Amino acid sequence: MKKLDNANIKILSLMQENAAMTADEMAEEVGLSASAIQKRLRHLRADGVIERETAILSAEALGGVSLFLVNVQLVQTKHDTIGAFRAMMKETDEVLQCFHITGAFDFCLLVAARDTHGYEHFSNRFFTEDNYVARFETSVVLKSVKYGFELPLEHLLSRR
Repeated sequence: MKKLDNANIKILSLMQENAAMTADEMAEEVGLSASAIQKRLRHLRADGVIERETAILSAEALGGVSLFLVNVQLVQTKHDTIGAFRAMMKETDEVLQCFHITGAFDFCLLVAARDTHGYEHFSNRFFTEDNYVARFETSVVLKSVKYGFELPLEHLLSRR
């Protein structure tokens, strides 16, 4: 991957704000032609900088969803155990995010369920009845204060 120039950083920032923005709209913001924007987007996708484009849904508008932060400690931290747990979490719809972490726990998960009963069912399936998990701790999200996926490109990619 080539180093990103200012135009690419601006395009990526606009995509993070609104992936539905048209090339014409981006062109006005960036100061390039729409065809140049489209060409750059193709390259950013092909290079894997843009992994995917998705919609962020409102849990409140859908009738509410409960979120749970779960720290998980595995029985063993062997390569195959970690790999099996990762694969299982990738395939589990309720797991919104899964991080392999350092410290007292091996993984930190963000889990969505309809309510605490739904989470109890999830935790029984994957933690209580699972041979990989030694222990887990759950925190119920009372209110999402900041919930986003936008990388702070201006700070991360600033010229040094």
